[in-house]
Amino acid sequence: MAQQADGSRQSPSSTPSASGPAMPPAPPPRPGMSLSSPPPIAAVVRPPGPARLSRSLWVASFVAGIAVVVTGFLGRDAQFERLKGVLGTMVPDGGAEAVEGTTAVVFLGSLAMLALVVAMEAVLLAVLFKRRLWARWALAPLVLLHAVVTVITADFVVAPGADGVLAIALLAAQFILAAAGLILLFLPSTTTWLLSERRA
Repeated sequence: MAQQADGSRQSPSSTPSASGPAMPPAPPPRPGMSLSSPPPIAAVVRPPGPARLSRSLWVASFVAGIAVVVTGFLGRDAQFERLKGVLGTMVPDGGAEAVEGTTAVVFLGSLAMLALVVAMEAVLLAVLFKRRLWARWALAPLVLLHAVVTVITADFVVAPGADGVLAIALLAAQFILAAAGLILLFLPSTTTWLLSERRA
């Protein structure tokens, strides 16, 4: 407190100073600069045109294959009777129950094999589009297995004559689309895109 001439002390005045109101407190100091830089953001490399076309062909192949499985399963009663007659002539000494069991195994097994191949191709295609080069080489033998399964399905699932025209067309389409999609995956532009994952 200020001291007057007579020795008494003067209390501080509560009135604001002539210079104006009190200034607000200064902001806290900024944190120091960090010497470590943040990690770079990985650039998203868009697949080239042949790779995108290949993916579209594969998806169309999956749709056609699933259509064969669904239509075959829905029409299984009529196909069972036809297939029991075929298998009955191949195994004449077998009983009715044995022929019926064999028919169910052959018919449903053919559909299951086709569905399994389609599922495996779909998984490998998804892995490949994460730029995993090995998935392309895994798809190549799988397409060969796909051809074998297509022939088996055509023999045991598809009805003969006009009733099986749609199923035959779907089976042919799903294999041709898969084979064309595989070829596009081996073009130079697709290979460059897949190899860019190693350089990233």
